[in-house]
Amino acid sequence: MTSPDSTQEPTSAESHSVKYFFFDYDGTLAIPRTRTIPQDTLDVLDQLRKKGHVVALATGRMQCNALDYISSAGISNLVADGGYSVTIDGTLTWMSPLDLEMCKDFLHRLDAADIPWAVQTENILTRYTPNPRFESLSEDYYVATQLVPDLRIEDLTQVLKIYLPCTLEQEEQWTREGLFDGVPAIRYNSTSVFIEPMDKQLGIKRMLDHFKAPYQDAVVFGDGLNDISMFIPEWTSIAMGNAHPRLKELADYVTDDCDKGGIANACRHFGWID
Repeated sequence: MTSPDSTQEPTSAESHSVKYFFFDYDGTLAIPRTRTIPQDTLDVLDQLRKKGHVVALATGRMQCNALDYISSAGISNLVADGGYSVTIDGTLTWMSPLDLEMCKDFLHRLDAADIPWAVQTENILTRYTPNPRFESLSEDYYVATQLVPDLRIEDLTQVLKIYLPCTLEQEEQWTREGLFDGVPAIRYNSTSVFIEPMDKQLGIKRMLDHFKAPYQDAVVFGDGLNDISMFIPEWTSIAMGNAHPRLKELADYVTDDCDKGGIANACRHFGWID
């Protein structure tokens, strides 16, 4: 792992070959808890495209949600749904749901523990819950919640995400009790936990295969725990200065915070922009 004050020098190949850049959104492109992408970052994206590089988003957000969030940056290539969907030039080319039996087993565990839940079953910004307690307990407001009293677990044919209200203390207890065993659980706020794909490298590799690009030509930028799956040896991994310590340990290079020129400084360091 190297840092912004490292003496590591980019090679001429790094400076001149076509690269495929994959940026996380929240905390990487955009300032945390906002939809604000710093102007210097927008300028870098333009420079990368002008130099012939490919720019893409790599996010845990739903594809339909990510398209809306990233439109201001002019990005039309997306790895979304935590790696389970790929969008090329604004067109969804592949999407995979979570393992259905895993989801049903987990939902039955939640019911047995009297924990309300909601599921997202389509690529739309609506989740469904059979429990009227869910919305008052889960204050994430990530997507609209629709109450469906007769929603049955056994009737589900596809699940993209699962949501459950969960405090930090409850998460510690339920983890000890094995509630989250076998499911990809992640927390984005203090009141809820999401069960969602966390395999961004899967979607990145599918997009690279589409472009017939060598994996070593990929560059990934991230800041959170859900970015760990894309910080792999096959390509260059860059952690933001505001990144989680575990991600920094896996990074090839640690740059500055996202609102302190982190993306621009890293791209200059490696010679990808002037």
